[in-house]
Order: sequence, then structure tokens, then C-alpha cells
Amino acid sequence: MTELADIPLSSIQAFLDRVRDLTCETGAPTRHGVEPLAEAWRAHGLRPGDVVLLALPNGAELLAQLFAILAARGVPALVSPSAPALRQQALVEALPARALVTMRRPAPLARDVDRFHLGGAEVAMFSEAQPPGAQPGEMVLLTSGTSGFASGCVFDLEALFRNARRHSDAVGLRPGDTVLVNLPLYYSYSMVAQAFASLLRGADLVISGPPFQPAAYLRLLAEQGITVSALTPLLVRALLQQGGAFPEGLRSLGVGGDVLSPEHVEQLLRLRPRGELYLTYGLSEAGPRVATLSAHAEPSHRHASVGRPLPGTQVSLVPRGPGEQKELLVSSDTLMKRRIGLVEGDKLHAWRGPRLLATGDIFDIDADGYLYFQGRLSDFLVRGSEKICMASVRRLATTLPGVLTARTQVVSGTEGDDYEMILTVADEGRPLEHVSEALSRLLRLAERPRRIQVVSADGNTAALHK
Repeated sequence: MTELADIPLSSIQAFLDRVRDLTCETGAPTRHGVEPLAEAWRAHGLRPGDVVLLALPNGAELLAQLFAILAARGVPALVSPSAPALRQQALVEALPARALVTMRRPAPLARDVDRFHLGGAEVAMFSEAQPPGAQPGEMVLLTSGTSGFASGCVFDLEALFRNARRHSDAVGLRPGDTVLVNLPLYYSYSMVAQAFASLLRGADLVISGPPFQPAAYLRLLAEQGITVSALTPLLVRALLQQGGAFPEGLRSLGVGGDVLSPEHVEQLLRLRPRGELYLTYGLSEAGPRVATLSAHAEPSHRHASVGRPLPGTQVSLVPRGPGEQKELLVSSDTLMKRRIGLVEGDKLHAWRGPRLLATGDIFDIDADGYLYFQGRLSDFLVRGSEKICMASVRRLATTLPGVLTARTQVVSGTEGDDYEMILTVADEGRPLEHVSEALSRLLRLAERPRRIQVVSADGNTAALHK
């Protein structure tokens, strides 16, 4: 099945009614029925296959809108609610999207726009001039870090549910568990491996959100009776540096989004000697989980690994670039069907055959099939939990008035990789500082370079935005 026919709307509604939404500052959030929301979308003219851009913060509202759009045979696409208005406009045009959903009045993106309230959100619905951008039963996961900010991956919902089930099996998720979502729900991991997995496995969901504070996180685990949680390596390092004890009730802790050092793995295991610790690897294009290591059940020499592939997933290595580097290829029935939008970097994440995806990541595989991450191809990097596509950042910079060229340089440091940018601008008499400020406004905070050097065409230089 490619739609929600195999999961009754009553079951989805019962799951949503159990969600504990801790993001609502004024008390319990207003609950909206999925079926009435779906009917409202149809009444406003949503066509089968229309893409709807959801720029909503973490919360029950986001999940209710997502399932309502699916039930109305639309195609949800998740985007960061902090994305600048110009970025949202670019996404609407590139996908293309029939509607934009936000918690505030959407910017005037086009002339022919129908604006209305729906549930607890604001909707801008655009004209029917363009045909639907996808097919009923599909969903879009955006890939702002690996193939450009205005592109996404199209999946059958069935494939995402299949990946969620396999991940649930790998980490031992079970009915009666209480799962904490404190990473953004527009992350493919949070939506598929946590929200969808909880729905399918009969677990309860508690939704929190950024910013992450170690003491508040540990307190929340205890107060909400959390049994399953997941963090990025960056948050793990912050937690270990701050100190504090995990509550006994936390049975399962997952770590993904980047590589966690073996030293930190062993520190976590010492802090939770009876707990389960899962290291996972994946990428949005794969739907999204690829491999999992049950670190608590493995010898220490495997703590640098991300485990073995999930059932139904096959991997292989191919030489890539100078030296002995080998790129990981993934084959699975949960891979994306196709790309949508404006794709940057044609060589990244390219198909190498039917259902054979190049990941852009460098790996080793030992004799027992365990995967060891070695690094990433040079045109994108990971800062914290965010992937940043250098090609996309450079293209954005060159859209600024007066910018002639944009170069990026990856710099390694004790806290991981970062990058700097050099912009060459035409000598038009405007202060060089304005270019740096304009670029900073265009980029999300997580995407901004650690230093922008602006050079005028006549040779004058200003080192800015350190």
C-alpha cells in the first residue's frame, strides 16, 4: 500500500491524542482531528499529489497537519520553520509547492494566493497554474545539506514506514515505550525513526524541542518517564561535559547524525551500565536509516563502528578520489524514488544503478560486515548536527548584488570541521560590511561560515563576521 489505507485514521488519531506536547508555553496545545483537517484541505482545493510545504516548529500541530495532508492525498514536505522567507519562497517555486503552512502569516510570495487559518496554523495556497508536483501516497524529505537547500527526496510513504519498522526492530522499540523527540521533526531521523516508528510500534511520544540544555534534558527524562531517547554526537559531548546522572528509567539511548568517538561511547556505557546504547548511521536519501550498532552488546574494538546494515539493506564500497578512499553505496527497498526541486552538485548522491545509491561518505567494512565511517567527500561538511552543502552556500552568495565570485574553504579544528568563505565583490562604492551582513541574513545560523572575507575587485579587503 502507498497510502494510509493500512493504518486506520482512528489509530493515527488515537496515537496523536496520546502525544505529550511540551512545546506549548500556554499549557495544553489545542488538539485537531486529522479527518476534519483533511476534509478542510480538500475543501480549500488541495489536489491529489499537491506538495504542501510545512514550515512548522516541533509540536502536535505539525504531526496533525502532516497526517491530514496525507489523508487528503496531498504530499507533505518538511522544512525548518526558521528558514528565511526568501528561502521558503525559493522552495515553493523549486518543488513546486501548492501551499505553504507556517505558524505566522506567510510572506506575500505570489499574487494569486488564498490565505486562511487551518487548525492552529496559517496557510498560503497558490494557484492551480502548475500541475501537482508528486503523486498521492508520497512524501518529501528535504536535503538541505547534501544536494542544496531547494531540493528534496520523494518517497513512498510505505517505504518510510518500512524503514521505521526495521529501525524499531534494530533498537528494540516496543509497545509501552515512551519516546522523546527533542531534535527537530523536520530531520528525517526524528520524523521516521521516532515519530513514525512510535506510531507503528504502539509507543507513546513526548515532543520537546531545541534549544538543548543538558540539565533540563536529564530532568525531562525523569519527569516524563522517558524510556527511549536519541541525541546527536554534539549533544552527547555537551551532556558528558556538563555531567549528571541518567535516570534509571531510560532504557535505550540512540546516537546518530555523525560519528561518536569510541571514548565517548565507552563513557556513556560506564554512565549507564544496564542501559542500551545504539549507534546509527543513515542519510535522508536512504529513507533514512542504513545501519545500527548495539554498542552495549559489542566488544570495545567495535565501538568505532556504526554497525551492520539493517535487514533488506545491502552495502558495497567503490574507489573514490585519490588514495585508498572508498565510497559507500547503498541498495534498499526504502531508498528515495527520485529527486525534486533544484538539485546542487550532480555528482553527489547519484544513482549508480537500479536502487543503488552513492552516499558521498567514505567507509571501511571489516570481515564481519561492520561499517566504519572514515569521512565525507569534500564538497559538504557536518557542523554539529547540520549538514552544509558548500555548492549551495556558494550559489546563494553569488545571488547577492555585487558579488562576483564565492569560494569556500573547509578548516579542521579541535571541535571538528568548519568553513570559511571568500567573496569577491564589484567596486561599486558600497561598504564591504553590507555584503557580509546580507549573506548572514540569507543563511540560517547553523549554516553561517566562521569567517567571511570580502575582497573588492580593486584589491581592498575586509575580514568580517568572525
